[in-house]
Amino acid sequence: MVSNKIYIVDGGVFSPPTKVVGELAYNIANYISKKHQNKNIEYHFMPTNKYYNKPWVRCVDEEDRIIMLKNLVEFIHKTYNVPSNIKFVVNDWEIKYGKKHKTPSTTLNTLTNAFTKEQQKHIYIASNIENVINRVNGSLQNSLTIFFKFKTICFDIYSTQLIGVNQTDKYINSHINVAELLKLANNKYPSDINKYFKTNNISDNDVKDFINYGKNSEKFEKLKNIIMEKIIILPKNLVPENYKAKAGNRLREELDVYYSSLENLQKFTTPMIENYITKNKLYHHCKSTYQKKLVSKTRNKKSRKNKSNKKSKTRKYKNTM
Repeated sequence: MVSNKIYIVDGGVFSPPTKVVGELAYNIANYISKKHQNKNIEYHFMPTNKYYNKPWVRCVDEEDRIIMLKNLVEFIHKTYNVPSNIKFVVNDWEIKYGKKHKTPSTTLNTLTNAFTKEQQKHIYIASNIENVINRVNGSLQNSLTIFFKFKTICFDIYSTQLIGVNQTDKYINSHINVAELLKLANNKYPSDINKYFKTNNISDNDVKDFINYGKNSEKFEKLKNIIMEKIIILPKNLVPENYKAKAGNRLREELDVYYSSLENLQKFTTPMIENYITKNKLYHHCKSTYQKKLVSKTRNKKSRKNKSNKKSKTRKYKNTM
């Protein structure tokens, strides 16, 4: 029986999630939906647990990140015309896993345990280009298995100045390290890889010599094309502009400034006045506009204008002499 549902998995810290994350999620879900008509799309936001090795994953409670993601889902539905066949889900499987095992989960562990075997056949992993490059160059474990067991949607967050226009696929291809990927697989290759070896008469010794000494590398070159076939490149126009500048890192920086300013405000005035100012947005952008409204500035302008007029009259009088 062919499933009529596709699962898009978007894993990350989401501390905090931003509007640009919601915009990208909507674009990805909509794009995949159009490529697979008559299919239902479930887009899963899967936040990592607090044992993941990034400091800001522990900045706030896991429950708070779940609440913020649910708010993001509400924002998506309020902001965009979400088709009835697309559903956004906050999936807390990894957080529950962390509470039980006191450890982070790998991508492969999450996908093979959070979804049934039937569901796993229809999983798409949403990954930014940095993660995809880390996977194709062999920096992440289980890379070959993940590429061939699931589909990967790559969204390019690099500027065109860095890699050029419409060069995402070539850029990824140039970073594929076949030898390292085969080495990490430790003789447990996906069926597509084994089929390639058999078709091209590549023996186990050939594989070992290639991994260890780089021998007969031309025999393995076409594996890059097979790997690239497993990666779907999201059109660049569907990736929000300046994605990196609007992501969680920037928001955390802005929050640091905000809380620091708020502390100073509390030092300088009373709680009632502080509340009145912030509630009514008094002095909003005041710094950039107040100078031209100063009486002293106005007087100085008039004074300079009068002096200028006197000088011009004097010059005019001298010129008539």
